[in-house]
Formats: sequence, C-alpha cells, structure tokens
Amino acid sequence: MVKRFLRRFSAKTQLLNKPNYSKTLNLPQTNFGPKLPRDERRNQLIQQTGVDLYNWQQENNTCKEPFILHDGPPYANGDLHIGHALNKICKDIINRFELIYNNKLIKYQPGWDCHGLPIELKVENQLTNKEFKDPMEIRKACKEWAQQMIENQKSQFRALGIMTDFNKPYITMNNEYEIKQLQVFKKLIENGLLSQQLKPVWWGCETQTALAEAELEYNDNHKSVAIYVKFPVVGEKIKNFVGDKLKDKTVNLLIWTSTPWTIPANKAICVNEDFTYSLIEKDNEVLVVAKSLVENILKLDPDFTNIDIDIPGSILIGEQYINPAAEDDVKKPVLHGDHVVATTGTGMVHTAPAHGRDDYLVAKHNNINIEASFIDNLGKYIVDQLPKGFQKLGPLKVNEIKTNMLCVELLKQHDMIFHLNKKFTHSYPYDWRSKTPVIQRATPQWFVNVEKIKPDALKALNEAKFYPSSGYNRLSSFIENRSEWCISRQRCWGVPLPIVYKKENDEPIMDLEVIDYVIKQIEKLGTDEWFTKEEDVGRWLPNNLKGSEYYKGQDTMDVWFDSGTSWTSLRDKIEECNESTTPLADVYLEGSDQHRGWFQSSLLNKIIYSGENGNTFKSVPPFKNVITHGFITDGKGQKMSKSKGNIFSPQQAMEGNKKPLTPYLGTDGLRLWVASSNYKQDVSFNPEVLTRVSDIHKKYRLTFKYLLGNLNNFQGPIEYNQLSSLDGFILNSLYDLQESCVENYKEFNFSRVVSSMNSHVNSVLSAIYFDVCKDCLYTDSTNSIRRKSIQTVLNEILKTYIGILAPIQPLLVQEVWDEYKTIRKSDIDSPFKLPWEFFELPVTYKTEMDQFNSFFKLRDEIYKDIELLKQNNFFKNKLELEIQLSDPSGDSQLYKFLKDNESILDDLFLVSKVSLGGDTTQTFLVKGEEIGVTIKKSDDHKCGRCWKFTANDPESLCNKCETVVNSM
Repeated sequence: MVKRFLRRFSAKTQLLNKPNYSKTLNLPQTNFGPKLPRDERRNQLIQQTGVDLYNWQQENNTCKEPFILHDGPPYANGDLHIGHALNKICKDIINRFELIYNNKLIKYQPGWDCHGLPIELKVENQLTNKEFKDPMEIRKACKEWAQQMIENQKSQFRALGIMTDFNKPYITMNNEYEIKQLQVFKKLIENGLLSQQLKPVWWGCETQTALAEAELEYNDNHKSVAIYVKFPVVGEKIKNFVGDKLKDKTVNLLIWTSTPWTIPANKAICVNEDFTYSLIEKDNEVLVVAKSLVENILKLDPDFTNIDIDIPGSILIGEQYINPAAEDDVKKPVLHGDHVVATTGTGMVHTAPAHGRDDYLVAKHNNINIEASFIDNLGKYIVDQLPKGFQKLGPLKVNEIKTNMLCVELLKQHDMIFHLNKKFTHSYPYDWRSKTPVIQRATPQWFVNVEKIKPDALKALNEAKFYPSSGYNRLSSFIENRSEWCISRQRCWGVPLPIVYKKENDEPIMDLEVIDYVIKQIEKLGTDEWFTKEEDVGRWLPNNLKGSEYYKGQDTMDVWFDSGTSWTSLRDKIEECNESTTPLADVYLEGSDQHRGWFQSSLLNKIIYSGENGNTFKSVPPFKNVITHGFITDGKGQKMSKSKGNIFSPQQAMEGNKKPLTPYLGTDGLRLWVASSNYKQDVSFNPEVLTRVSDIHKKYRLTFKYLLGNLNNFQGPIEYNQLSSLDGFILNSLYDLQESCVENYKEFNFSRVVSSMNSHVNSVLSAIYFDVCKDCLYTDSTNSIRRKSIQTVLNEILKTYIGILAPIQPLLVQEVWDEYKTIRKSDIDSPFKLPWEFFELPVTYKTEMDQFNSFFKLRDEIYKDIELLKQNNFFKNKLELEIQLSDPSGDSQLYKFLKDNESILDDLFLVSKVSLGGDTTQTFLVKGEEIGVTIKKSDDHKCGRCWKFTANDPESLCNKCETVVNSM
C-alpha cells in the first residue's frame, strides 16, 4: 500500500516538475469568434454596412461614375417570402461588387407597387356597406393598407443587409410618381397610339375588370362542357354544287366548341377556303365537316356514313345558315378564317365576335357589326339583350358548368347537339388574382397600338445584354406576338385615365390641350379627387368647355403601366429621360415571369415616351443588362405557395426553425444561400440545403479566426523573393481564385464565386497550408523569416477573402475588418471604403507550379501506405515518423523539387523528419518519374515544446525550440 502511494506521489511530482512550454508558443490570439452575431450586434452591423455605407458613398463618391440598378417594385401587400429575399440579395450583391471593385457611385432606390386588385379586394372585404362602396372610401383604405405594408416590408428588407436608404423609396401611389406616369400617358395621345375600341378582352368575373395577358395564369386541368353543334343550312350553294344527292335532305354545318354559353352570340361560321370538306349522312340528315376529320367524327356516331363527296372550302364561302335555338330566323354567313385548322374539331369554327379575338378580327374584316357583349361585369347574361330563344336562360353566370349544361339542353330541344362531353379537360386561362376562370367579353376599352412601336422596341432589345441569354428570345417573342395593349381597368384603386366624355353621346375628348389641363389639375388636386362624384366637372376643364356637359371617365390604368413607368424615377425630371442615348439603368433584375410583365411594359413605355408626334421613336431601352432568376421550390420540387403550405419566410430562414428543423443562419447565412444558388433556374429551398449553407458559413468564420489569430503580431510583409516555394504556390492559387471570382461577378454568376471560395478554403487552406504552417507559426521565433513569410501569405489570403466575400457576406467581412484594422493600425472603418487596389493581387503571383501538383500526388501515395501502417498499430501519431526519399533514376525533376524544398519537407509531409538520398525500400511512380521511399519510426525523442520527434534526449527540447526558448 505504501509502495503504491510512493509510486503515485513520485509520478505526480515528476508531472508537476515537468516544464510547461505553452507560454513560449506563438498561439493564435483574436477577439473574432466563431459565433454568428445576433440581436443588437447584428443590427449594428446591418446599419453600418447598409444605410450608413450607402449614405457615405452618396456623399463621398459624387465624382465617381454612377451605377444604377433599378428596383422592380415589389407589391405592397403581405409579408415577404423567400423569393423576395432571393431577388433583393442578388441585387445587393451586384451593387456591392460595383462599389468595392469599380468604386462606382451606387444609385439604388427601392420601390413599391401599390395599386391594383389584391389590395382593393382585401380592403373591400373589410369595409361595411358592401353593396354601395364609395370609391373615395375604398381609395383611402387602400392607401392606408399599402402604406402599412410598405413599412412592414421595409423592416423585413433591412434585415437582409441591403445597402440602400429605405427611407427614400419611390412609391407608385405618390403624387410625384403618378404625375410622371400621366406624362407618359399623354405621349400616347401625342403619338397617336391610343384608341378606344369595342372588342373582346379577357375579363375577370370575380374582379369585374379587363385583364391583360400578363395577368392570366393557365390551369392545365380545367374542365369544360364541350359540344358538337349542328347549324341548319338555309342557302343553296352546297346543294347547287352537289346536285340531286342532297335532294330532300337537311344539310347542317357541324362546329365544335368548349364554351356553349357563347352560342347565343353566334354571328357566323368560319371555314378555310383552302381546305376540302366532305359530307356524312344518317337517314335524311347530312353534316358538313373537313375531309381530314371525317374519321374522327364518324367515331362519335357510327350510324353516320361518309358520302365521299369533296367540296372545296371556297364553295362554302357565302353559304347561309340559321341558329334555331335563337328563334329569330336570322340568316348568318359562312366566312373564310385563317385561324381555322384541319387537325382538331370539325374544320368549321363557331364565330362570336364579342367573345373571341379571331372572331372579332374576322367580323371586322367582313364588315359584320361588332356589338357589346350581352354579359355583364359579373359574368352574367343581360337577359333582355339575348336573342329571343335564349332569354329562357335568365341572368345566369356564364362560366359555370350548370349554365353551360342549360345551354346544351336548350340546343337539344332544337335538335342541334351532335355530341356532348361533360368533362372536357384542357388548359384554360384563370385570373391570377381571384384564381377563377376568365371569359372574353367585348366592352369599350382603351388600347395602345403596340404594332406601331414594335420595330423600335425590338431594335432596342439588341442594345441590351441578357442573363441568361435565353431571356432575349423570351422577351422579344412576347413583343413580336403583341399588337395591342389594353391599359384600361374597371376598378377605382389606381391612376385614373385623365379623359372626360360628352354626356350627350359618350364621346371621349382626346384634345391634347384638354388632356394636359386635366393632368395639371390632377397634379394640383391629387388623383383621389378625380373620383369624387360631381355633376359639373368644370374644375377639371379649360374655360372654353362647360363642365356641366361632360363627365369624368372612371377607368384606371393597368398596373403594368404603373410599374412600367418606374424608369421615370431615375432622373429628377422626366424630360431628362429622353436626353440620353444610352439606357437609364445599368441593370434590371427580376423573376423570369417579368419578361411578359415589368421588363416588357418598361420597354414599351420607354419607347412610347421617346416619340415625337408619332413619327420618330428612339430605340433605346431603359436597361443595359436584364437578369432573371427562377422561382423558389421546396425539397419536392414544388413551387412554394401559401395554398400549399410550403412557404418559408426570410425571418424563419435567418432565425432557424423547429419544424422543419433548420439552423440559425443569420443575415449572412441567408445571403450565402442566395449566392450559392443557381438563381437563373428554379431554386430549391429546404432544410438540408440550409444545413449545408450553415456549415459553409461556419467554415468561413473559423478560417477568418485562424487568419486573424495568427496575424496578431504581424509586423508587415516581407519581399516576395524571400517566400518559400510553398508560399508562392499558395499565392498563385490565390491569384487564380481572385481572377476567376472577379470574372464570375462580372457575369453575375455568384454560385461560381461561392464554389470557388469553398474549394480554395477546403482544398488549399484546410487540406494543405494551415496544417503545413501550423508548427512554424506556433513554434518558430517571431523574427524567423519562414514565419514572417507565412504571415505575409496569411495577410494576402485575409485581404483577398475579404474582397471576394464582401458583396456576399457584408456583415462577416465588416466583423473581420473591425478586428483586422487594429492589426494594420488603419483608421478606415469599412472594407467597402477601400479602393480595389488594396485587395488586388499583383500579377507576379501568377507563376507555374506544376511540380507542386506532382508533389501532392506523391504525398497522396505515401499517405496511403502510412494509413495502412496506422491500421496495423505501427504508430499512433504521424509525428512519430520520418520519411526517406531517393532518386533511383538520377535525373528526376520531382526529386530536384524535393531537394529545393528540403528545409520544409517535414511540414509538407506532416512528419517529424524527411531526409533525402541513401537506399530506400520501395518505389513510387509519379507522372512517369520514380521516387524511392522509406517510411520508419524516428530514432529521436519527442520535443516537449513542438512535439516533433527530433530531440536528442528524452524530456528535452529539439535544437530549434531550445534556441527559441533561450532567446526569450
């Protein structure tokens, strides 16, 4: 018992007497920690790198070249979703790169789109007296709601670390903005581009307004009632052509439609004069159909047979028929239509000019009177305007299945139904706001003549660059396929069309002087006043017009016209927008759906405003570069939406979530997710992705901690020619990294920047340099050339990483800079205030380093053997080993490289000793060169300070450590 105690006491005494060399080591020291900033500290960094930095450069970069990224205004309704974060952060990355790399004066004014149905419908549901809502009451409530949403979204956008001043936005409901918009509208009249027409437009029955194509979304699984309808022929052209074969037979024209509710509006049947038609019969009934479709029709009723008589389509032109269900005996014509196809239907098309674009064009070409639709704003039949026989339908809503089935029953009573499909599934347009099917309905609307400005608009697109390049084809195709733009809407929350009408005949007053006077009055009185009820509108008119004889139109402008004039905010005065022969903005960046929306309306309005008296237009787009991003999808690839319950808010992403479990990302973590994404496609957002992003961000922080900690006593760089070849190899890789990242930033390819950074951090620093340098940094004298050499490289790495990551990780680099500036003794408080020359690496760092690649292949092969030795318990720590290398051939270039770097080979291999020459036990072949290798345990003892097995005696120091300790 006593002996055991004495042994323990003796061992403890030896341990206590054992020298402790930790205080002699140059261990890393830094206040920078691995934890992400939260709460007050995060808010300070957001303020410092956001609005403070933006205002600083507005004051100090006034003489610099401006860079303008024009903000497509988000809609002022509801909280932000993750798509907003993707959009705003991408814009901010671009702005910050232009500031730090090109030292530009960044002009980025956030905007908000405020008018339109979503807000109007929301506040209408909250107002009392729902049947008789006053427009002024609605507008007041809409404005208050929009302002509240703007303030909410401002705070949420600020949390994303955006460099701008959110207190100075442009807002589409502000008077100054609205007046500039009306000035663009006035140009429509000046250039002869605006006309009122009675023609079919897409109509939202729930929202009670005309809709543009951009306001539609298509439901591929919409179900309709589809019917084949027989219209009896009452003319003689067919019978005269065929002869006696049709004697005593009833001849019918057969059409197909998926909108039975439009049959009461039938005015004609279209055929194609270039087609061949055939006859099929059953008993005394004959049907006329396109010859190419006969077999399809016969399958629907096998009792019919083909008469096998060919009738040229030209013979059918001018034939007459009636609609028995109408009970009016009105004879209607057969007309030619280019839109008729011989691949579907019957080759004959029911034509209702009030309810179809092609129908309207055919009717107009053939001088058929175009009448207003007998469907009201709610999508219901106006009974007394229906043909006599169809008045039995009553005031039904036309886009409902039951209404269409009642139409079918009515047609059956007159033996007009050949075939019925109650569940015809096809793609059909829906109102994107109410998510309900729309109809086409002829009402008086205001149209912009896009055809006239189309050549200039398409020419202007050639002046812009598109990222991705497919955006050019997409946007140009939308413009090529558009001839008109319906800009009038039948709602009150919007900018009014400043048009007055004569009471006696509803004729609009299009005199430019009157329009100009009205706009000036709106500027003085505000758009709200336009919607006050008044019998005498004299205050809106010049003195030569009697106010009691006119009334104000109540149509408002399409919201795409609103946002499509936002480029007017890029100059102090709207007139200045026409003075430049180059685009007003350097960049437009929005979602890919904006090719048919904001990108298009902005371009068209810019061309419109450039016109002079309708004769000349300037082919100058509002944008120099157009960048588009995709939509956000969940882990299953489904588009995120509230209805699916799969949405994530930016706040949830930054703060972390319990269900599903996601880590705390903070502002820079979310920004890193954005930058890591291939945003030019749809972007997946799921917990697994966020976890990976969190790990990457932590790696960045640990890397900066290592760099800062080992630079704490940095006295300044040494000359390049004093660096080791390993240091040169690292600087070469750093030069390549910076060069590629800059090029990728210029191409807006942020994911390549992140992947290049990650590769360098992991494959160069973590896998090679940090491990190789650790012993020297911790154990060498602070005055050793090798340690200074390494610190010189670490300093270059730190600066380069700050410069590369600054646009993506502004909070992180600001934290790093706050620590680093004390090392540099700098009074510059932000890395964004430094010229790029501070970060730019000299071209002398670009050198050929092929031999290092060969060396690392050799090291990998040797490591495989070392791993086998470890598995066989030959050693526990690699520092127990020493390696002997030889040159069996005598002329190996790789061996020459090893000899040139002999002094650092032990650290390169992470063993205690490497010797060259002598006999070796095995040979490795690397790129055709033989290197002899022997791996053995070191014969020396473990140094108590550096832990390498290089000490001559047990419990002693190696020569290097003894020299360093003795010099302290």
